[in-house]
Amino acid sequence: MQRKHCLSLLLAVTFLLSSCQKEDSAPQTDYSIESDSNFELISQHSNGWIKKARHYSYDLQGNVPKDEFEYFENGYVKSAKVYSRFPNQHLYMEVSRSEDNKPLWSKYYTPEGELWFETEYVNGLPSVKKVYSGKGTAVHTYTDGELVSIGFTATDNSGTSTTVYDRSSGKKTITVTQNGETVLEEEYSFLEKHGDGIQTSNQIPLANPFNTTEEGAYRKVEESFSHSPVWENDTDPIKIIHPYRHYFEYNYYHPQPEFATKFAVNSELYQSVIEQYPVTEDGALIAGTWYHQGFESFLPSLEESDSLQNVKEQDPDLFELKYGNEYVEKVRYGKHFFVIGALRNMPTNENAADELKKIAERRMNELLTGNSPLSREEREILEKVWFEAKFFSMLNEHRNGVVINSYADYESAVQEVNNAEVSIIQLEYVPFRNL
Repeated sequence: MQRKHCLSLLLAVTFLLSSCQKEDSAPQTDYSIESDSNFELISQHSNGWIKKARHYSYDLQGNVPKDEFEYFENGYVKSAKVYSRFPNQHLYMEVSRSEDNKPLWSKYYTPEGELWFETEYVNGLPSVKKVYSGKGTAVHTYTDGELVSIGFTATDNSGTSTTVYDRSSGKKTITVTQNGETVLEEEYSFLEKHGDGIQTSNQIPLANPFNTTEEGAYRKVEESFSHSPVWENDTDPIKIIHPYRHYFEYNYYHPQPEFATKFAVNSELYQSVIEQYPVTEDGALIAGTWYHQGFESFLPSLEESDSLQNVKEQDPDLFELKYGNEYVEKVRYGKHFFVIGALRNMPTNENAADELKKIAERRMNELLTGNSPLSREEREILEKVWFEAKFFSMLNEHRNGVVINSYADYESAVQEVNNAEVSIIQLEYVPFRNL
């Protein structure tokens, strides 16, 4: 009897040893980062994460740069250059950021290789933004991140326009000069309203030529939309948020898979997002909700339209200098927010990358619902890479995103949006030529 017991014990030990040997001999998942045909690893930090790297895309000339980037050791972006293939291969965006993820400066370029607009930041907030075009240069000046003035000078110095904002009084003053003489000086409401003009080439809000801008009846629509986290190739938020200014010309502008950078000029929220996530290694998780409460629209009378058309025809250059080329026709009200979950320092091994994406998606759902927490093993695997979820909205405190580490964080941010007043989410424009 004792012999049988010893034999059973021996068999059990043998089984355990063989199990351990089997585990030891099982292939280990490869989480290393290496170069491949579309990715060049230039250098790494001591922890094995990416320091400098480059992505490529393929066209008729062969492999061409898609983006070049450098990470800090903590996973945040230090610098990035992003290239567009539309309408031709060109550098169209570059950013520089601090180790605590604050923007330092950014630049955007035209397909012709010319500087389109650039922004300088102080303490993570915009300080000066310059927008360039064939018509001239517009300089947007900020104090503590709030816009205080926009000054425009024509390329030939023949005309200027200056808009000075006074938040305390809720007013703005627009002054326009032509050939050294003041041709317009008016005070308007701080926020744009129906009939206010803009020069779309330089994003310059200008004067309102209409004698009366009685808006039409407010129309309630009560529309809302939301979706659970889905993987996107990039972090382009245009799929969820309304661009603050939607120009008539945008009806004929269809962005390629790259960012629709036209919206970055006039939307601090949009610009903040795409500059924090200029590159994605294996896509990004995006979830969001928007609520459209209603809108007001404006239609000038036939008499005033005819009168303004005559004024415009008499001196089109002066008219455009004072009022721009498009005006506000519709104002939409509502609110929206979205969450971005991004992965960095992803392994080259496809199976390992797929495993991490599935875990990241479960982590995102955990943060947004409070359900199905990750296991200890899953958390350990996710910690092998950089993963972050951030909450964005039009509220000032959410413009640069709030890191979401728990369901309570998410609930708190959503509650802040719910408690806020409904605000303007979009201004829609039409050309003065439609008068």
